[in-house]
Amino acid sequence: MNVIAYERVSTDEQSNFGFSLQHQKSVIKNYCDFKGYNIVETFTEDYSGKDFDRPEWNKIMTLIKSRKGYIQKIICLRWDRFSRNQMLSMKMMETLQKLGVSIETVEEQIDTSSPDSQLLMSIFLAMPEIENRKNSIRTTEGMRRARFEGNWTGSPPKGYRYAKINGKSILEPNEQAPLIAEAFTRMASGAYSAEDVRKWLYEKGMVMTKNNFPTIIRNKVYIGKIYVKPWKNEPESYAVGKHPPLISEDLFHRANAVLDGRRKNWDFESDKTDLYPLKPFMKCHIHPHRSLTAAPSKGRKGNLYHYYFCTLCKGAERHPVEKVHKQVEEVLKSIQISAETVKLYRKVLESIFDRESGAKVQEMTKNQAEIEKLEQRNHNIQNMLMDGKLDPSEYHRMKDINDRELAQIKHKVEHLQEHGSTYKKYIKKDVPMLENLVSFYQKSNGETKRKILGCIFSEKFVLQNKKVAAIKYTTPIQVLLNVKGVLESGKTKKEVENDLFLNLAPSPGLEPGTP
Repeated sequence: MNVIAYERVSTDEQSNFGFSLQHQKSVIKNYCDFKGYNIVETFTEDYSGKDFDRPEWNKIMTLIKSRKGYIQKIICLRWDRFSRNQMLSMKMMETLQKLGVSIETVEEQIDTSSPDSQLLMSIFLAMPEIENRKNSIRTTEGMRRARFEGNWTGSPPKGYRYAKINGKSILEPNEQAPLIAEAFTRMASGAYSAEDVRKWLYEKGMVMTKNNFPTIIRNKVYIGKIYVKPWKNEPESYAVGKHPPLISEDLFHRANAVLDGRRKNWDFESDKTDLYPLKPFMKCHIHPHRSLTAAPSKGRKGNLYHYYFCTLCKGAERHPVEKVHKQVEEVLKSIQISAETVKLYRKVLESIFDRESGAKVQEMTKNQAEIEKLEQRNHNIQNMLMDGKLDPSEYHRMKDINDRELAQIKHKVEHLQEHGSTYKKYIKKDVPMLENLVSFYQKSNGETKRKILGCIFSEKFVLQNKKVAAIKYTTPIQVLLNVKGVLESGKTKKEVENDLFLNLAPSPGLEPGTP
């Protein structure tokens, strides 16, 4: 009688319970020698028995179907090596019976042809399933207990990694932590949309989808809390984590308020988005790591006076709002340009865009070719599966690899397309606005003012000697200032254009913001 020896163990079973594959191999071989069975092939599996979607079991089914009548039995050590799911086990035995194959176990022998044995078989098959459910409950309860104690379970969230402290795995910030903190700061400022912040993270090497980004902003792990799922009659809750937070609770709530489209009165009853539009763009001169905040102050006669100030400086860094706003408007006046400058500025940006577009077209073509190649590969392996040249487990493995590569390349293509559209929109719509920048800024509400300033300042500036200082402009604005400088140098138009195209264009990578 030709038989197949099937040995299965999951990793946790082997490590915790000693169901070693070597033990199964030895016992099954001795049993088959005693019974006079001919072991045609041995299949060894390190996989869960919760269902039959297992790599080696799929190979067994392929062999049985391809050589019908050649195999009479499958030999296992016990019934729980065959399966740990009663319902699926009965269905699989029906399938095997139609193929002329039966299951036989070494340690729990049952005459499957006898009707009286069905009850005993049901008991043997139900026992591992019940144990699985118990293990699942114990695992869930263990994870809940771990989370209640402030321990993160599962893969570490972005911005963290696992570190061993006193023999236990604890989250600690990794090299991405400052990027996560800055993402919250940008969201809280109101000067950037969620998509703006996601694209910025992408440029920094943190790839995530549009759907995944909001989950980061809403994840309280970044303020030092651990989410505990509801269980039975217990509601969901948050525990104090053992890991260090990356941001403050105040920053978390402000970022989420912007994400949800809500307005909140954080300092006082008035709408501070109109009164203090510069808050996200200023830092303390004395404490550069500290951003300036803003609030009103009552004078002796009860009048309200508004100030930007540093909470650490105790009055040393305190600036009247009106004076600061006039200072910033003076900066905007220096950027405001003539129609002639707008024309040349547009030429420079179009030149940069065209230069980058050539490289991006090549990259797009390369990516499209790769997409077609991977899609054809998926089609080929599907045909191989249907023709019986590829077993299901290998098909799924190859398809998963292909699908991951496809997703990555399609994301690159999407980003390249968005990059081009941003450029075109900026050149067509927003560049001419620079002719009347101050007037446009003064008439805008607080939210629009912040967006304008976010397109102009690449970093926060300071107030030094009561004046705006340490200004760092975005690349488009720096190009603009270079254009103005060349125009004011007294050179001829031809010399101006040569300087613009040869010397003033920034290196590739320009991606302007949009007011």
